[in-house]
Amino acid sequence: MYDAAPLPSPVRRKPRVDHDARRAAYVSVAARVLLEKGLHAATMRDIAEAAGASKVLFYRLFPSREALVEAVFERVENEIRHAHDQPWEGYGSLVRHVLAAARKEPAPFLLVFKNIRSAGLDWEDRLRVILAQVSMPLFTPGDQAPEGADRRAIQASGAMFGLFVDSMITWLEDRDGLTDEERIRWWGRIVKAWREAAREAFRLD
Repeated sequence: MYDAAPLPSPVRRKPRVDHDARRAAYVSVAARVLLEKGLHAATMRDIAEAAGASKVLFYRLFPSREALVEAVFERVENEIRHAHDQPWEGYGSLVRHVLAAARKEPAPFLLVFKNIRSAGLDWEDRLRVILAQVSMPLFTPGDQAPEGADRRAIQASGAMFGLFVDSMITWLEDRDGLTDEERIRWWGRIVKAWREAAREAFRLD
């Protein structure tokens, strides 16, 4: 009786790389390194070494340092848009959602907010547009509003931009001695008063 032919060894396949997860992890590392070393001082080498990866691999995912920095901003941008998509829970609810997301990973938010007016970046203009869009429902002109109300509504919707940025930095660094619940209550009251005062001042009713 002849021996059966040996079975072929099973082919070992390399584990599939989740490129989206790897990219997201590198963006997180980049945010921390850029925040620690400085937005304009940290290099791709610094970030790659902190991530335990080669520069070659980094450049496969991000063709330039600018693309990596942009990816950090987009993470913050997307979180703010996501917060706007959540159900309205009263004045201050959007900021509550943004703060909750930032608490999970502060570095991207602190990097963006602290460098919002940095030379060579368009972050301030882009973030102003987003925040104006998400607050616009508060300033929709009434039917009897004088001519030019749409333009004035845009101006009114962006009036709190600076306070929002400064507050988020203070809250994430816990420099005001308040709890997050106290912060949101305070912010909600400000937004309510701001809406009432702005609608009157900008003649939106």
